[in-house]
Amino acid sequence: MQSDADVYPMPLFVRLAVSDVGTSTAWYEALGFEVVYSMPVMAHVRYRRYADVMLAADETQPGAGAPRATPRGSGISIYLNVADESVDDVAERAHEAAAEIAVEPHETPWNTREVTLTDPDGYELVFTEVVDADRSFESVMDSRVD
Repeated sequence: MQSDADVYPMPLFVRLAVSDVGTSTAWYEALGFEVVYSMPVMAHVRYRRYADVMLAADETQPGAGAPRATPRGSGISIYLNVADESVDDVAERAHEAAAEIAVEPHETPWNTREVTLTDPDGYELVFTEVVDADRSFESVMDSRVD
């Protein structure tokens, strides 16, 4: 499957080994990612420009088929800054798609609002937005002093 999305050299992207490309692609689509292209062993999904994720069938990874001591996504968190929507919009889509919300929307001491979702392979996606864009970095750091 191909889309009309811009194709450009990606300055950075994440490649995730997944157990089922179709299931993972559907999960990401339900959360608002666009499918740039897909094939049986790989899918390129995009949250927004320069926020690209490659989903690759686990058998394309070295050592495929070896027993796993921990889930694929164990310890991996991917942060995505929201644009043209809010963290609460993402959380609402996640609820509608019955996606696992690991941490409901909340404000952090570092001046962001975040929601953490867990994909079918255990990767955490943290959608984040600035709470007060006029607040200085120094003010945020000063408020964190214990």
